[in-house]
Amino acid sequence: MTQTPDPRDATANPTDKTGAARARPARMKIIIGGVLLLTIAGAVLYTRSSAQANLDEEQTRLARALMVETSQIKAQDHYQIHQKYSGRIVAGRESDHGFDKGGLLAEVLVDEGQRVKKGDSLARLDMRRLEARLGELDAELSQSIALDHQAGAQLDRAQATYDRYKVLRQQSHISAEKFDQVKFDLAGRKAQKTAAESAILRTKAALKSLRVDQALATLTARFDGSVVRRYQDEGTALGAGAPVIRLIEDEKLEIHLGLPEAAVAKLSPGDIHVFQQNGTRLTARLRATHARLDPATRTVTALFDILETSAPVHAGSLAQLTLAHEVPANGFWLPSDALAESRRGLWSVYTVTPAKGNHGATHGTVARQELQLLYTDSERVFVRGTLQDGDRIVTGGLHRLVPGQMVKLAKGQ
Repeated sequence: MTQTPDPRDATANPTDKTGAARARPARMKIIIGGVLLLTIAGAVLYTRSSAQANLDEEQTRLARALMVETSQIKAQDHYQIHQKYSGRIVAGRESDHGFDKGGLLAEVLVDEGQRVKKGDSLARLDMRRLEARLGELDAELSQSIALDHQAGAQLDRAQATYDRYKVLRQQSHISAEKFDQVKFDLAGRKAQKTAAESAILRTKAALKSLRVDQALATLTARFDGSVVRRYQDEGTALGAGAPVIRLIEDEKLEIHLGLPEAAVAKLSPGDIHVFQQNGTRLTARLRATHARLDPATRTVTALFDILETSAPVHAGSLAQLTLAHEVPANGFWLPSDALAESRRGLWSVYTVTPAKGNHGATHGTVARQELQLLYTDSERVFVRGTLQDGDRIVTGGLHRLVPGQMVKLAKGQ
């Protein structure tokens, strides 16, 4: 059964109604304060948790940082271009030795590859005809000498007769006709004597010429060197000037090198240069340069005398000379391994920015820098771009890196 509230209850205790109204705001303040305290505590707890998480994340990044090799770069205002030029090693002298007159080749005394000294015999002609002719001239000389003696005796007798008849003619004991006969006889004897002497001189000259031919019938080396070719063998009938032996002066080698005019202008006779020939080091002195430009190659030939070699070299091989000249340009020398391909024909490099805090000396983050390649020199390149003097770059292992990655510097860097 439902009970009807008693109206007297609402007015029975007015004090209780006022106290309840007053207690309500106080409870709200307490609730709001509690919420604020909880919010502040939560924020503090969240901040501490975030900081700890960030710290843990940073520690993790540092622990997982990839170790890289780096180097510090320095700005340059020029770079050197090294250009290689190839020259031919030639013998100081090289000639084909042959006989100045034709004949039958009787003997070849050397073979290819054999070393000879100046004056050594190389080959001989058949000299039987020369020897026979020498015998004839010797006989002619003996006959001419005998005739000269006879003419001399006859001249002495004619001179004595002339002297006697001259006195008799002065005394008019003989006729003028008789004296003229004696005078003409003396003149004839003098002519015979002169002819005999001329015959002796002519025969001696022929003998001398024949002895020269006899000497030249033996082919001798004109300088120290090596036999590089043997053209003829025994029994060959040679014409005058036909080559028999080719000889080169391989102990005195030189290099003939064609250079551009600009490069030649920087060289001075007497300068020492180092050549390379298949790993062999050659030290050579510039002797001279040609006075004309080769119209075919547009180069000037420079002549170098080889002074010293680290190993034997041979005439006919090639030797390389490296010359450097400076090109004005602002940029940096970088190791070739520090480059990575980029877009639009450019290249890139990774620079290292030191990490914040106490780890800046050992750790950093990498960033990509775009570069333009100016010159390549063996294991390094000259570039220009957004790099700054003193930047530290990664010198290897670029395929493992991405921009913003944490890295650890190798020890000693």
